[in-house]
Amino acid sequence: MKRFSKLFLVACLAFGLFACAPKEKGSSTIKGTYAIHVDGYDWGAGVSKATITLDYALDAVSEKDFIVQETKQATDFTDPTFPIKEVTVDRSVTKAYLTDDKGQPTTNPSKVVTLELAVSPNDGSPLLYSMGTGYNTWSDPYFLTITLNKDATLKSIGEEVKEFTVDTAFTKKTTAADSFKTSTFKATDGVEYKYAAYTPEEKSETLFVWLHGMGEGGTMKETDAYIPLLANKATAYASENFQKTVGNAHVLVPQCPTFWMDSKGDGGRSALVENDGTSFYSQSLKELIDSYKKEVGATKVVLAGCSNGGYMTLRMAIDHPTEFAAIVPICEALKDSFITDEELKGIKDLPMYFIYSKDDATVKPEEYEIPTIKRLKDLGATNLHVSATDSVIDTSGTYKTPEGQPYQYNGHWSWIYFDNNESKCDECNKDSWSWIAENLK
Repeated sequence: MKRFSKLFLVACLAFGLFACAPKEKGSSTIKGTYAIHVDGYDWGAGVSKATITLDYALDAVSEKDFIVQETKQATDFTDPTFPIKEVTVDRSVTKAYLTDDKGQPTTNPSKVVTLELAVSPNDGSPLLYSMGTGYNTWSDPYFLTITLNKDATLKSIGEEVKEFTVDTAFTKKTTAADSFKTSTFKATDGVEYKYAAYTPEEKSETLFVWLHGMGEGGTMKETDAYIPLLANKATAYASENFQKTVGNAHVLVPQCPTFWMDSKGDGGRSALVENDGTSFYSQSLKELIDSYKKEVGATKVVLAGCSNGGYMTLRMAIDHPTEFAAIVPICEALKDSFITDEELKGIKDLPMYFIYSKDDATVKPEEYEIPTIKRLKDLGATNLHVSATDSVIDTSGTYKTPEGQPYQYNGHWSWIYFDNNESKCDECNKDSWSWIAENLK
């Protein structure tokens, strides 16, 4: 009987403590901070989400409750001198919802609010492309101003919110490239590379190397291995689709200290005009690839790259003709007149898949791919594939012109089709990723 009384007393005390526990309170004055998330898109990087952490919980939210403005650096392409200005633009909130402690949407009161933001080829990039340097860098400053719409009627645990303030500086930045690790490598000639790398979930003996375009190179003073991942959507190579198609692959994305077409390694812009078809980085890049290949136990290397990176892809194949299982030069910028017949004979049996758009005004196919491909065919190239499109357009149906037509990108941006595995061989209709897989067997 005594034991029952004690249990009853304990139960009553527990119930009393529970019943008397203070309930969470709301507030009419709400303050908070926010983090941003950067995704990689066909055209480059975009801030797609802002996650707000508040000091008091809100009961419910709607996308109509919030106004978001973005402040950043931007190049004025309407001015022939291309000045860099600080601009503030409106961002469209497409969705707003409360988030639980696991990051999932919830209908319960919460101190965490997620805002999804509209992005497009012209909206939302946190990167600054400078016409003066030719490089992409993170915009500085970059911040969002998050306020309430004048018609918003938010409540915090039943209490009407009258003041709502979110700090302008973001506290954290996550990206679509976060599955890549970053590191550095120093070659015997002193050249130091920052690089990003992805390790597949399953064991693999394949190393896929992506070489970025000029805009993603380092500025001598500033390098960031995430920029080549996000500005060209190289994050696609860590995707389930790419990994399953090629049969799993380690991915290595080096960032050139300047740009791949640099023949002196000093970043001099004259190298673009006076380019002689060589690269200062040919040997040091090979050392990096060899080192990483050994580190991960790879036996085969596939090399791909766009524009400046397409130049380097073809240059590396010519300089080291027995080192690669296959190459994919995309809108490659190695002028045909710089390539000798002997050099082409050395790679004519190397599996090659050229990708370009016929309307490329930056690297005109008539001076680059077309004559080089013809010479390779005349030499009897044994595994040569070509995907040449009329233009580069959005195929997702997401982005359209005011007239309702698919959005058309710059003709130089044919890497978009490769990133989405939409490049098809003109003669056999084989997609580029499947072709890579075949040549790894």
